[in-house]
Amino acid sequence: MMLDVINFKSYRSILCLNGDLPDPSFFHKRKLPVIAADGAANVLCNLGVFPDLITGDLDSIQPALLENHSFLHLPDQGSTDYQKAMHYLQTHDLLPAIVVGINGGYLDHILNNINIFMDTNCLLYSPPLKGFVVNEKLRANFILPVQTKISLIGIPEVVLSSEGLKWELKHSHLSFPGKNSCFNRTQTAEISLEVHQGAALVLIYEDAIEDAGVSSL
Repeated sequence: MMLDVINFKSYRSILCLNGDLPDPSFFHKRKLPVIAADGAANVLCNLGVFPDLITGDLDSIQPALLENHSFLHLPDQGSTDYQKAMHYLQTHDLLPAIVVGINGGYLDHILNNINIFMDTNCLLYSPPLKGFVVNEKLRANFILPVQTKISLIGIPEVVLSSEGLKWELKHSHLSFPGKNSCFNRTQTAEISLEVHQGAALVLIYEDAIEDAGVSSL
């Protein structure tokens, strides 16, 4: 499959979690429905971005915001606000989504967010990073500027091969915890990743990076 990881194409909504969010211009340019998971609505409204729907157990949101915004109260404590929002997106044909706010806040929340993200076909956006999952028996091809920084993480593990990277992977075993390919570099415009077993979290920096990793090239 050929992925467009540069231009945010083919996504149907933006899901905001209660973490670090992009600048308001990001939301205005996309012109997509914005769904806020509980307390993320506080930050969004402070940015001047008003969600189309607020959902979750609503224990973190400023009550005044519920007076002027559509909301869906889901008090069940057996799932997280992130999972509740994903269920809403799925049942309303709003997937795949761009997920923002995954990072920021407490470490246990971040790790749990990543854990949930691994079971989706969404795009993670945490400037300057974009992330997506490549699952078992899939081959992903995408175009990136040469010298783009890229990290490949097996969660929990993956056997992976690559074409077009500075430090190529050939049926390499990556795992978390364990060995991973962090801060690799693209060497050609078209990159290919093939997952033989498991699943890989792919994190790509938005721009080519000028640092010590490319100084010897």
